[in-house]
Amino acid sequence: MTKVLLLNLPADQTYIRDYFCAKISKSHYYYHPTDLIYLSGTLSTKYEVAFVDAIAEKLSEAQTLVRLKNESPDLIIFLTAGISFESDITFVNKVAAELPGCRLMATGDVFREYGSEELKKLPQIEAVILDFSTADVLTYLAREDDQPIPNIIFRSGTNIVDGGEQHSNGRFSIPRPRWDLVKLDRYCYPFERKRQFASMLTDFGCPYKCTFCPISTIGFKLRGIDEVIDEVKYLQSLGVRDIYFRDQTFGVNKKRTKELCQRLAPLNIGWTCFTRVDVIDEELAAAIKRGGCHTVMFGIETLNETLLKEYLKDTSNKQVRSAIELCARHSLDVVGFFIIGLPGDTREMILKTIEFAKKSGIDFASFNRAMPRLGTTLRKEAVNAGIVDAKNIDVDSSGSIPKWRDQEIKNEEITDLHRQAFRKFYLRPGYLMTRFTRISTFHQFVNFTREGCSLIMKQIR
Repeated sequence: MTKVLLLNLPADQTYIRDYFCAKISKSHYYYHPTDLIYLSGTLSTKYEVAFVDAIAEKLSEAQTLVRLKNESPDLIIFLTAGISFESDITFVNKVAAELPGCRLMATGDVFREYGSEELKKLPQIEAVILDFSTADVLTYLAREDDQPIPNIIFRSGTNIVDGGEQHSNGRFSIPRPRWDLVKLDRYCYPFERKRQFASMLTDFGCPYKCTFCPISTIGFKLRGIDEVIDEVKYLQSLGVRDIYFRDQTFGVNKKRTKELCQRLAPLNIGWTCFTRVDVIDEELAAAIKRGGCHTVMFGIETLNETLLKEYLKDTSNKQVRSAIELCARHSLDVVGFFIIGLPGDTREMILKTIEFAKKSGIDFASFNRAMPRLGTTLRKEAVNAGIVDAKNIDVDSSGSIPKWRDQEIKNEEITDLHRQAFRKFYLRPGYLMTRFTRISTFHQFVNFTREGCSLIMKQIR
């Protein structure tokens, strides 16, 4: 039987390459490469599958090469990202030289943006996968001609056959991922309360159109509840006690979400989800709490409502405050995500946003620099406006490196505001005391202490 190895490439930093987006971990956390996890289920229906996450296992390039030789795969599908693309391809060239009989395929955000163009430059790679939620990869591997295949770009002699991205709305199904191949103890997340955790999808994409987010461009479809519950139960059998639902907007379909939460409740598993302040309401908050949710994440972004409309986020400060109060009533921790330095923002408004974060009652805050992320409408607009170089694909969505040309606020000042945001929110004695008094498990204490110390050290450096 053909053996397919799914590979998250080695690196000298903790790159989180995941779901058409990539960043450098801000502290100690590192979660699962969703793309490869779900491809493992699809591929296992037809092929023998192996899984190597070189970052999670802290493998050097030399150790990874030894591992690949020992696995002796017929095909390697690797996950890459713009942020690490140059070093990724250098390593892939070494793989091609060391395993000359092995075929190579790729997936990742850079290929969504520049798929055919990049494939032309990389003769060692035979094909690219543009959507990990479909079975199109199986169609490609079983093909008998060179007809275009949706969501696949492949090489045919000197030609490139591009099936294009074809995202459908509605429902989708993914066979149960091969979590048994994943070293679950190598992953951690700031909000997990019990060891160990997994990250999984109950839907794919997002129905909202925020122009700064790549997920706004891939459609939206729901996964069957039976399939979700089956995966949760399987994870529990492997020792998982906490889940990070990677849905971009958990709870969009209220009826389905209530049913899902009803079925999660008796499983007694804790979980975290990401949703919007204009999606959550009293009924949904109560349902997710009963279902085991302990932490809710919101993309608050900025208090500048003009910018929120311009970038099609289209939420209001009133909705933000209401959502935070609602979660507090239901004893749900809240994580607020903020964007520092969107084109058009002002220093005054950024400082107001930071002050709001401090006084809002949220439990955690994630401050990210605005970035022209691959696959976003914002990037295309920024390239056209001349404020971003189209060749610059080294885009860290956690915002550690500026990528814009100086605008209303210079990059140096945005860097300073980004650091201020962290210090003003987290380095408050009252905040730290409150956080420690609300810890409910020993693992949560260890996790909070470890993540906090790691975050502080990175900020100092």
